[in-house]
Amino acid sequence: MRGLIICGLLLALTGCAGMPSGDLLEVQREANAAYNEGDFARSTRGYRALVEELPQDAEVRYRLGNSLAKQGDVEGAMQAYREAVVRDSKHAKAWHNLIYLQLQGVGHTVAEMYLHINRDDPRVAPVAQKAEAVMQAFDVPLQPLDRQEP
Repeated sequence: MRGLIICGLLLALTGCAGMPSGDLLEVQREANAAYNEGDFARSTRGYRALVEELPQDAEVRYRLGNSLAKQGDVEGAMQAYREAVVRDSKHAKAWHNLIYLQLQGVGHTVAEMYLHINRDDPRVAPVAQKAEAVMQAFDVPLQPLDRQEP
């Protein structure tokens, strides 16, 4: 949030903002409120507008990623998190969420594998054990695709 305020003030001072800084703060407040109310489609629209106006702001991209993830747009969320860490490589929450979503994909793949192969097969067991250990470390559930909760 501090980054958003600073960027908004800098843009207002330089006259480069497409939106007046007061409008940016209002868009941010509305996007945050929509997110907190569970209206993720509306929060996504707000965060997308902020992304356009604040191209270097990592926090806005992180929040966009969260909003997209809540809507089930995993690819869009991962892209937003990637863009956040490109702008701020120390954004731990964006890194965490990006890794978590990637590991969920691994979990789905392993679960699907379990549906089709013999887990006792010595060629598969080492890979499955490693995947399970990584997923367990990040508290990612191992569930078949057709049983994964939304």
